[in-house]
Amino acid sequence: MKRLSLLRLFCGMWVGVGAVNASAAAPEVAINFSHAGYGGGAAVPAVPSVLRVKPTGGDDTAMLEAAIARVASLPVQPNGFRGALEFVGGHFRVDGQIRVGVDGVILRGSGNASNPTVIVATRQARRSLIELGGTRFPAEGVTRTVRDEIAPAGTRVLTLDSLEGLKVGSRIAVRRPSTKEWAVALGMDKFEGQGSFTEMRLQWLPKSRDLVWDRVVTEIDAGQKRITLDAPVTTALEQKFGGGTVAVLEGAPVRNVGIEDLVLDSVFNPGNTRDEEHAWIAVALDNVEDAWVRRVVARHFVSSAVRVGWRGRRISVEDCRSEEPVSELGGYRRQSFFVEGQQVLVRDCVAEDGLNDFATGFCAAGPNVFLNCRAVNARGPSGSFESWSSGVLYERVTIEGAALKLTRDNTRSQGGGWTAANSIAWNCTATSIETSGPESAPNLSVNDASSLFETQLANRVGKSAAAPATPSRARAAALFAWKPAKTAAPKAKTRPVQIVGGRFVADGRAVWGGAVNAAWWKGQTAPGVAAESGLSITRFVPGRTGPGLTEDLPALAERMEKDGLVFYQSTPGLWYDRRRDDHQVIARADANVWAPFYELPWARSGEGAAWDGLSRYDLTKFNHWFFSRTREFAQLCDERGLLLFHNLYNTHNLLETQAHWVDFPWRPANAINEAGLPEPPPLDSRNAVHVANVFYNVEHAGRRALHRAYIFHTLDRLGEAANLIFGLGFQFAGPLAFQQFFLDTVAEWEKRTGRKVRISLTTSKDITDAILEDPVRSAQIGVIDLRYWQKQPDGKLWAPRGDVNLAFREQNTVFFGRGLDTPPDTTPLFVYRGVREYRDKFPDRAIVAWHGGAGPIPVFMAGGSHALMRNPSAGQSQAVAVDAAHFDRFVRTELGAVLPRLTPRDGWFADEERTWCLADDGDNVVVYSIEGESVTLARALPRQKYEGTWFDPHTGKTQPLVAPSRWDAGTAIGKPTSADWLLRLRAAK
Repeated sequence: MKRLSLLRLFCGMWVGVGAVNASAAAPEVAINFSHAGYGGGAAVPAVPSVLRVKPTGGDDTAMLEAAIARVASLPVQPNGFRGALEFVGGHFRVDGQIRVGVDGVILRGSGNASNPTVIVATRQARRSLIELGGTRFPAEGVTRTVRDEIAPAGTRVLTLDSLEGLKVGSRIAVRRPSTKEWAVALGMDKFEGQGSFTEMRLQWLPKSRDLVWDRVVTEIDAGQKRITLDAPVTTALEQKFGGGTVAVLEGAPVRNVGIEDLVLDSVFNPGNTRDEEHAWIAVALDNVEDAWVRRVVARHFVSSAVRVGWRGRRISVEDCRSEEPVSELGGYRRQSFFVEGQQVLVRDCVAEDGLNDFATGFCAAGPNVFLNCRAVNARGPSGSFESWSSGVLYERVTIEGAALKLTRDNTRSQGGGWTAANSIAWNCTATSIETSGPESAPNLSVNDASSLFETQLANRVGKSAAAPATPSRARAAALFAWKPAKTAAPKAKTRPVQIVGGRFVADGRAVWGGAVNAAWWKGQTAPGVAAESGLSITRFVPGRTGPGLTEDLPALAERMEKDGLVFYQSTPGLWYDRRRDDHQVIARADANVWAPFYELPWARSGEGAAWDGLSRYDLTKFNHWFFSRTREFAQLCDERGLLLFHNLYNTHNLLETQAHWVDFPWRPANAINEAGLPEPPPLDSRNAVHVANVFYNVEHAGRRALHRAYIFHTLDRLGEAANLIFGLGFQFAGPLAFQQFFLDTVAEWEKRTGRKVRISLTTSKDITDAILEDPVRSAQIGVIDLRYWQKQPDGKLWAPRGDVNLAFREQNTVFFGRGLDTPPDTTPLFVYRGVREYRDKFPDRAIVAWHGGAGPIPVFMAGGSHALMRNPSAGQSQAVAVDAAHFDRFVRTELGAVLPRLTPRDGWFADEERTWCLADDGDNVVVYSIEGESVTLARALPRQKYEGTWFDPHTGKTQPLVAPSRWDAGTAIGKPTSADWLLRLRAAK
């Protein structure tokens, strides 16, 4: 614990002198924490009720939505409020979620201790029970540069390069960039002894830890080009570290909303005291300003009673309790009162059995205050979490049984490093108080008889912290008369994708385009870089939604359709806990797991401890969230005409590095079930593990039953989706016997349910050919995936076998002397011939193939349905495949309507090693020439006259064809250049 000396300056944060003890005056502090709370330090107002609701006896979600909408339709009064929706005493059941997304609406319970209002989060679903605020963050307009050499922590005055577009009352974002130079100065580019892959797990990357303060301009000095803010910044803006910027915010957050006098509860599985398939957060606030939560009790939630997101501002959380949490004792759980926003005041709150009861999160901009709070039976320390919470005051906070930490911490979160800056523990009590920080922004513990917060508030506004007003209890004018809708909501229209002539077709048009390949390891929770780690529909970050975090599935589907990314390749994660990215094989000493979490299909049992510290898996039960998310995204794909390829297994768990196996649910150390698998892990001379053939061997009765139950459950949950195609896995999908078992199990399910599903055969050539030669099992295959073999430029076939218990990339060493995820590039002709071989044999199947370095056109011209431009099995940085954007767009716009009728044609053009043709009966012809000055007809075309367009696949540009006078055999059609071009011909009318 540090103590403040009489003459020490706290790096610009402390000014003046003062002894830190009960007999001396309190030191002055540059950061004014009194700006925290509703109204920037105002008392929470009393808002009269305007409507009452009572429980319906069933699911009250729709009724409450309608009642909130009724209050939201009222005019905003001069005080900024529409009124309060009052809940009578009793139990309200909510299968869904309650959201307040408009200004001036308050939710109020009965306030009657003998007959409280209890809102119960029913249904098995991870979610926030109540959300306050907008759904989208505000956009930032043109930026202005901060010119001050140093704008110290605590300042409210900034000098800018220009005042254009700014005025008093402007809402702005002040951004302090996180630069490489800053990370180096803090030592956050050096994480010694932290295992491998430190550069993507721990190091502070540029843009990863920007601080953003939402502020309002209160004064402008035009002569000095200075603005005054309504609240201070909490970390210095220094030119040597990138200075800062100011941007006008477009749009406004939701304002003047609140919740009070409610008991919030979550149902859970009483047979599992670590159950997590229920509501995680009681009240979540984000993109909101001037809001409150008071006199609220939250019981049985997984993660938080109250959570404030990054764009939550000027919020009071008062006299609230978090009780009896139900969850694993692990990372990102039991953060009872969790603040990521700014100007948040948490006062007079109590939490029990928490792991980080009073926590500030990733780059919480501050100033934030925890005042007069107490943690009972704390299971872990409170304090800053993740990185650089700036300007936090803990005053008179008691942590019973655990520590209070404002320090450097790499154990509780990914690359946390310095977790707090310019923060204070003032008159706090805990088993230990750890306050250390970098020299530029230290943290201190102070014992003093005075109240820092109340003194600052009195000095600023001329009075002590005002007590919250007593709410008006006058009866509302009317009880809400609600009648449930008699008709069900219309079912969303679907755009089913069929396989027609070997092409994917929806609404009569070909489905062709790029792909999103699911990431299945790596990731960051830092908002500036999270999206750079790819996308995953089953990756989970509690309380955070967006690219690279918990994906917003409707937004993802909309973005895919807009960008022409019509395929999504899904596979389970490699491991749940991102600590394992270090590839160490040790059992973790605790369950402080790191997000993002790659959720797996199997459920935790609540019993024992797996290798990652959370409870062991029960392989007979399944992760409801994983399947619900996949099902939801499959429905979105059905609506938008997208295709979802869903792989049941990630075979990477079973091969190569030992770390791939140690956290896998089926490993005996991680499961409560007997699957007959070896323990300890069997290692070869290189300390590698190869258990795929054992895992996929279904002669063991228990293992066979587990596989069968998993396949059945997957089909039960996802088998109704129109645009979902099932596969086994990448890299190695089991020996022939397991492929046969899988197909037979699917056939059994289809017979039992009367439904049909489509299957993609993605495996080695030997297994593919064996399945396709089996007339019964071949009939089950809708998609033939050729990614794992092709001829090399010398004509030799690269075809890893499927029976040697090695990953395909391990077998690449045999062919090429090195391990590669994919083989070296081959020629366009060999790609074309490889696809034509299977297209000609199976014209009714969709053919998928690896591009082989030749781009998508050889696959397309050979009749293929999809060219893989990025390797889905790489598992890292798998974002968007844009390599073929020009060509994909041309196919969709110019050929989409006719492509389902086009088939590869031989004998129409000369030099078929360099010129390929697709055509229908002759009205539409597509020619691709790899090289040469012209293309020459080998026969007369079926029509006498054509109009044509040349397309350059490299630039996306087109130009009209100068048509020849006739279309007979021997006619040469000149190309724009000797490079490769595609010619689209239409019969002229």
